[in-house]
Amino acid sequence: MPEPRLSIVDGVNRRLPRTSWSALIERRAALSPQRVALVADGAAWTFSELTRWSARLARLLRASGARPGSVAACAMSRSALAVLAPLAVAKAGAVYLPVDPAWPGERVATILAEARPSVFLTDVPRLGRQADVVLTPDGWQAQISPYDADPGLDGSSDGPAYVLYTSGSTGLPKGVVVGHRSLVNLYGELAARFFPPGGKARRVAHGLPLAFDASWDPLLWLAGGHEVHLVPDEVRADPERYVRFIRDHRLSVVEAVPAHMAAMLDTGLLTGDERPELLLMGGEAIGRELWSRLRAAPGLTAVNLYGPTECTVFTTACPLADRDTPAIGRPIGNTGVRVVDAALRPVPVGEPGELVVTGACLALEYFGRPELTADRFGIAPHRAYRTGDLCRCLPDGRLEWLGRLDDQVKIRGYRVEPGEVEHATLALPGVRQAVVRAEGAGSTLRLVAYVVLDRGTGEDVRTRLRHVLPDHLVPSAVIALDALPLGPHGKIDRSALPSIARTPRPVLTAPEELVAAPFRDLLGILDVHAHSDFFALGGHSLSAAALAGRLRARGVPCSLRDVLRRRTVARLAELVPIGAEGAKR
Repeated sequence: MPEPRLSIVDGVNRRLPRTSWSALIERRAALSPQRVALVADGAAWTFSELTRWSARLARLLRASGARPGSVAACAMSRSALAVLAPLAVAKAGAVYLPVDPAWPGERVATILAEARPSVFLTDVPRLGRQADVVLTPDGWQAQISPYDADPGLDGSSDGPAYVLYTSGSTGLPKGVVVGHRSLVNLYGELAARFFPPGGKARRVAHGLPLAFDASWDPLLWLAGGHEVHLVPDEVRADPERYVRFIRDHRLSVVEAVPAHMAAMLDTGLLTGDERPELLLMGGEAIGRELWSRLRAAPGLTAVNLYGPTECTVFTTACPLADRDTPAIGRPIGNTGVRVVDAALRPVPVGEPGELVVTGACLALEYFGRPELTADRFGIAPHRAYRTGDLCRCLPDGRLEWLGRLDDQVKIRGYRVEPGEVEHATLALPGVRQAVVRAEGAGSTLRLVAYVVLDRGTGEDVRTRLRHVLPDHLVPSAVIALDALPLGPHGKIDRSALPSIARTPRPVLTAPEELVAAPFRDLLGILDVHAHSDFFALGGHSLSAAALAGRLRARGVPCSLRDVLRRRTVARLAELVPIGAEGAKR
């Protein structure tokens, strides 16, 4: 009887040039100096201008204390400086650490205390007291113009390129250190898989958060000679405005998390003559409905990208045209994957197991945590990363994602460890006990905290968490209980916690019911009453735009601004015209 085929799949082997990611852009600038590279703030930047101004900024960073191999923290507004900063850090030989200006001050302080950056750069005025270099939004060119634009400085091709902090189960965020070699490998994959032949330039939307690992993809499209359009914050938060932006700028490549992509589809992304040719999605699982919808769209290439932060943005890719049902596909170049059992032995094809990744995509380490690095990356006989994802290898060599082996979840594309939120909740005064779990599925997935309090209310706890956690880690609801349920061994029985999605519907007026129906659909919660606050129940900017669209489809004149200002069912019901409550629900 023949031995069963094991779940081991390798990507194609490609020769990697020994260079830094920023040097790839320098080479492109030498080939096409006057080609438009970046469109931001209503202005177009050529490759020549991009490299010249980033070199000047690199000189300023060096003069301000940035040293080769040291960390340079950057908290940038969504402007041209957000692209110049990582280039400048690389040219200074330093390691780029993106800091989201919207993060609570306590989280920023925690990260800076661990990373110990040699220089902190920002163009956000309110962060000026913490930063070493503060650029003024309108006058930064005058500030850095005296510095020599000699492009001779550059990072080591074998050294670290950036460190990105993700949610940590111990209660503290952990820094993932990624090398130039991995970024160069990712560039090679993008070039081989997506760049059109003949050097034709595509117009690429950069609508991803700046402190999100996928934001590296648009920067690497720059290295291919493509034109990147930085989508303003107020536009990317509103799917309708984002779609108009795509049309107005004639953008052909758009990358987004599936929930954001679905919201743009609902607002007409693929209608009309000016529509994207290539849609890239990653950060969270794609549902069957979205998968089928995109597969059916004529003249469109849509690709599902999968990969943990520890594996440099994406590790596998699956064109939606290849399969009828969702899959994460095959590994990228110079990368191998295998599906293993609890003893780390590859399982036969078709059997589920943990996905393990090897190859050039792997991060270098966790910043300052050698024990954690050894635990997650130190698998014999080759260096490999244990993803914690449950997968299955299909007979054709493609992979299916089946879920997580732990409590980790993805919310709006961000990796979330409920344990980190539990630690933060328990650290608040007046909180005696706390359990945090994820509820719902897909776009309705949310964090819910269950607490036992000495004083205050659940909403008080949620308000205080906003001061210590970034938005995607703040629970959608905090439910105060007299006691947490215990199992037979005295441990907290999480399965016995009351789900906010399973309580009965209260009685509403006809206009309120019209408004409450899309509340339930979008949030996955049955308990919606007249004073339910859309954002307190887990709504965010994307789902708010979807709510406005669904209400308009029901005959209610409602905009995104209305949802932001009228957060409750009752307030939005005031917009319902007489007779509209009988419209389609």
